[in-house]
Amino acid sequence: MKSNAILAIAAVIIVVAAGIGVFMLTKDDKDKTEGDVTDALGRQVKIPSNLDKGIVTIGNAGPLRYASMFDIADKVIEVDKGDITDNKNGRAYSYAYPYDKLSVATQSHPDGALEAATVESIAKKEPSLVITNESKWNQAAANFEILEKSCTIVVLKDQQMKFMTGDDGKLAEYNTFNINLLGKLFKMEDRAKEVIDGINGIIADIASLKGTSTTKIYVAGVTISGSNQLTTTFPNYIPFDLTGSTNAYTGDKGPNKVDLTVEAFTTMPKDMIIIDPSSSDKIAETNSQGALEYLYGLGTDAPKMYITVPIVWDSINYDCALASAYVVNYLNYGTLTETQLKEKINNIFQVFYGTHGANVLTDMSTFFAGKSEANGQEMPLFKEVTVGYSGGVYKLVAA
Repeated sequence: MKSNAILAIAAVIIVVAAGIGVFMLTKDDKDKTEGDVTDALGRQVKIPSNLDKGIVTIGNAGPLRYASMFDIADKVIEVDKGDITDNKNGRAYSYAYPYDKLSVATQSHPDGALEAATVESIAKKEPSLVITNESKWNQAAANFEILEKSCTIVVLKDQQMKFMTGDDGKLAEYNTFNINLLGKLFKMEDRAKEVIDGINGIIADIASLKGTSTTKIYVAGVTISGSNQLTTTFPNYIPFDLTGSTNAYTGDKGPNKVDLTVEAFTTMPKDMIIIDPSSSDKIAETNSQGALEYLYGLGTDAPKMYITVPIVWDSINYDCALASAYVVNYLNYGTLTETQLKEKINNIFQVFYGTHGANVLTDMSTFFAGKSEANGQEMPLFKEVTVGYSGGVYKLVAA
């Protein structure tokens, strides 16, 4: 009777497991670890002895971005689909490393999600490490808890859109936490220190180039949740914070972005406009056309307009935020020459990505030149542009 009862219970367990798509995972007690680290959720995570079975990143806002600060791209075996298929735009790490060469069919999963099917496919690969962040874990905690039975998962702190530095003017704690955490997991703690010290040095250099200016600067066509029209702006723009510059937008600072009406754009006091080149595919749309019509009508009284690099694509890219801060110093204070500007931006990408960052600026400039041309615009990085008019359409042209 007792054996029959055991069999009956086992049958029920098998049926229930089949019904909810649960499968057995067999790596609970892995013998391949050295020491522990504490992740963003306070979990004790064992350090893999090696990364020979590869790294998987889940969540397009942070995990691959932080991991790319270390020379581990050859260990990355699976990423969010968008890290392969999306245009590079402002994601500097995607210029540094050829993630777009990964296979969509076998080396990607749906963006920012951990579905049951993804749990199973990743578990079968038995990667050495899975990297995600707080928000993604919280969205799919049950599935992550299943997956962690099969492989080591580490949770990073979420990226912040509105600030990258702390009260001391240095890299904010959430950034240093993530970089140091990965440094320990990758056994590259010296590299983590090198990155943090390098970024803090850049922040200090940007601060040293501040001048005195009352210029009100409007940042136009910002990228967030895709590209946007020229009437979309950032209430909080990290390059302004780093350089002490004045944001022409003085309204509600709560949201990550603000979509203005054409009337609000035209009545806002502004002395200079810097434009995100990702907006080139939105210049022909109604609000952008209304804004350009207004600026065209001002003639020589129109505020000067310049092209910067976008700071957001799949959340914020801190390297590009630093690059745009140098652009603001160059334009607002005149404390840099154009040659010095490019040298300093090239240095940013090499601090972030080592030798892999050497051609990021060149490749990004080529990308945006091609994108703007394909959309009938001229938007060369760091250059002045003006408003042209032909065939009943307003467009941006190089000055």
